Amino acid sequence: MPALLDESDEPITPETKPFLSHLEDLRWTIIRSLAALAVGVAICAFGVRPILNVLYVPVEKAGHDPKEFLRSLNVVDPFSIHMEIAIFGGLILSLPAILYFLGQFLLPALTAAERKMLGPIFAGGALLFAVGVSFCYFLVLSSTLKFFLGYNDYLGFSAMWTAKALIDFEVQMLVGFGVAFEMPLVVLVLNLLGIVSASQLASKRRHAALIIFVAACCIIPSTDLFSLSVLSVPMYLLFELCIVIARIVEARKRVTQKFD
Repeated sequence: MPALLDESDEPITPETKPFLSHLEDLRWTIIRSLAALAVGVAICAFGVRPILNVLYVPVEKAGHDPKEFLRSLNVVDPFSIHMEIAIFGGLILSLPAILYFLGQFLLPALTAAERKMLGPIFAGGALLFAVGVSFCYFLVLSSTLKFFLGYNDYLGFSAMWTAKALIDFEVQMLVGFGVAFEMPLVVLVLNLLGIVSASQLASKRRHAALIIFVAACCIIPSTDLFSLSVLSVPMYLLFELCIVIARIVEARKRVTQKFD
């Protein structure tokens, strides 16, 4: 176990735990995390109707009444929808607690500087995930559904979607945007650790654009160009924001080193 540093950056020699004690700590971290997830899943399972009403809003904005527009064609579809909402909703609801338990497990092995970074990193990750989900829900979902409904009209089809297909699409879009918006935090951490620099990021713009497009293909539950664009464009803009943030961080480091 590495030596810890106190606030004055002086090394501290902690009491070394036996390997089995670390396994015990890991076991309790997993148990607590699963318990938090179970509580989140239970809350979302009992509140599935209000959550469904929230997920129906983009369809209503697209000009359709969900009760008349959506259909359930398979026997087990209602149960599948219920479980999907409970699991994904419970995961999002319990994520702060899971990150807290994970932080408690990692904290003893970190230096003082790393411990200072841990809280902001977890808080920033949760905030960016919420921003990504909100961006998708308020700005992307309704326009995307309108696009597909309009495309049906253009081709002369009468759109009639299943409830499960709609919920699957919306959940994957929301989670995909939430994960995609974590990119600035990942790049910032890599920059703080000295693994990548702003100049390296700027020189790899073409590679980043290709990787972002491939990632969008994996995240978005559709292969049409419109859906891929609504995620690829914000992700690339976030990449450019990462370059700006990295340059600011490097400039502050140079100023700090100059006065040290």
